[in-house]
Amino acid sequence: MFLSGSYNYPIGLDISDLSLKLIQLKKTGDKIAIQALSKIDLPEGLFKDGEIKNKEKIIKAVNELIGKPKYGSVTTKEVVTCLPESKTFIKLIEVKKTEENILNTIEAEIERHVPMEISEIYFDWQLIKDLPDKQLILMGASPRNIVNQYIDLLDEAKLSIAALEIESVSLCRGLLAEEHYKFKGEADKTYGIIDIGAKRSNMTVYSKNTILFSFTMPISGNEITKKIAETLKIDYKKAEKAKIICGLDQNKAEGIIKNTLYEMIKKLTEKINNSIMFHDRHFPDYGPIDKILLCGGGANIKNLDKLLSKHLSIKVERGDALINLNEDRQKISKIFSETHSLNANFSPKTKNKISKRTQNDSITFSTAIGLALREVFIDKL
Repeated sequence: MFLSGSYNYPIGLDISDLSLKLIQLKKTGDKIAIQALSKIDLPEGLFKDGEIKNKEKIIKAVNELIGKPKYGSVTTKEVVTCLPESKTFIKLIEVKKTEENILNTIEAEIERHVPMEISEIYFDWQLIKDLPDKQLILMGASPRNIVNQYIDLLDEAKLSIAALEIESVSLCRGLLAEEHYKFKGEADKTYGIIDIGAKRSNMTVYSKNTILFSFTMPISGNEITKKIAETLKIDYKKAEKAKIICGLDQNKAEGIIKNTLYEMIKKLTEKINNSIMFHDRHFPDYGPIDKILLCGGGANIKNLDKLLSKHLSIKVERGDALINLNEDRQKISKIFSETHSLNANFSPKTKNKISKRTQNDSITFSTAIGLALREVFIDKL
């Protein structure tokens, strides 16, 4: 959405407040595989609520990301990147058929839904379904000043923009088999996709080949880590490792991490239930949510999917970021694997005990993979 170009195959560049992630894909026949993969963590302060605050340091990090990939080699300077989810709006709307120009009708609807003047935003729309008396339109919008910030950033980094997308569009493309151009089944399931990020979380509801709506939730993996650090009186880096290693396992660290995480789980469950009620009230024709997929760094919290399934009475599972790729799972898992270790000195019983956990980090690349797939899918012919 917003900007388009033509090149095969541009980098999928996921820009977030605390990290940069890159995926470039290659295609042989119908087989889609990873050409290059890269990730860099960013210090706090370069972004604030999606707005760019230190362009020079971000550009330096982008150049390092592209120049020194973790795997493979980057063969292009063209990118598809996403706009910050908290600064975008996307929703499926119904528009009655009239003699009036469709653009005027859509602009009027945007003014109803988006708390900004038309002159202050860029917007795009897509016809999803044409019915006898109405049309279903997927519309997206973002403030002009935010879009222009990202365009300037990428221009100064000497990158060519193939497209700027709303993040939830990329997530759906990266996590749902229904988005693949060769999908043969019935696209009859309704999904909730929950991206638990370092600074904020987001839930997107998708059904019958379209996004229905998306909204941001004030749940931050970063704040959870800070709370763990305060509770255990350890520094932030150790708290992050403790969160990854222990998760919701009662037998790890005497359940201290589990108990600290429960406050976040309670808030997350409440927000998910609110979104389910919104869906049931405004989109009853699409049926109930069949499954919830977790992605982002928070999806790696041990046993989170099981606990949410229990509380929500809906099947919850970690998303599969490789679902639309044709990679050897065993081979590629080594590239995404990260081992975390910590001297678990949380209490006298755990003193000097080293804990370790190796996790597959591919789920944190869901957005980058979805961005990279955009031009691959467009080039299907």
